[in-house]
Amino acid sequence: MFERYISPIGINDGSRGSLSEVWIDKEANLIKKLYKPNGVTIRNRLPFHRNMIEITKLYNNELYWTTKLKSKYLVETYEYGALTDEEGFYILQEWPGPDLLYYANEDLPLIFPNLADQLEEMFSLFKENNMYKLNCAKCNLTGSNGNLKCFDFKYSVVREAKYTPVELRSITHWLSKIDKSLIPRLSKYVLL
Repeated sequence: MFERYISPIGINDGSRGSLSEVWIDKEANLIKKLYKPNGVTIRNRLPFHRNMIEITKLYNNELYWTTKLKSKYLVETYEYGALTDEEGFYILQEWPGPDLLYYANEDLPLIFPNLADQLEEMFSLFKENNMYKLNCAKCNLTGSNGNLKCFDFKYSVVREAKYTPVELRSITHWLSKIDKSLIPRLSKYVLL
């Protein structure tokens, strides 16, 4: 049974909840994201993006990158389309478990024994596909059985020099909270 997800994490510790309304069925391991102007985000507020032209652009970008990047490092997308009863879109995806904010940093190596290696392979995948994710943070990473997966590609872009500082910031500001040694390991995949 799907239940609406509201983040229990403090506002300064996680996702800002900028667009989608999120529903999770933990028994079926499914997550349904609704992209609509009147949705209620994981922060229990209206989305930042409320214009349908902007919502459509972000939704299409999400689909573009999740389709292009098909990999063991992305949550699997099962279904997507227009909402039938109101303006907006939906995406139905695999839900392997909670995002990494759910876990204490010191517990992550126990849950994901080769986390740094998996992140490095993930950033290599991004580079091979000429992409900057721009929001690679603990709140956009999940996994189970030691296998890391990422999600949320609505802000992703084709690699350009003007975006390099933003992508580096995702490493130095967010991912370095997991382990400072990630900064040099991942930065080499970002620099043009």
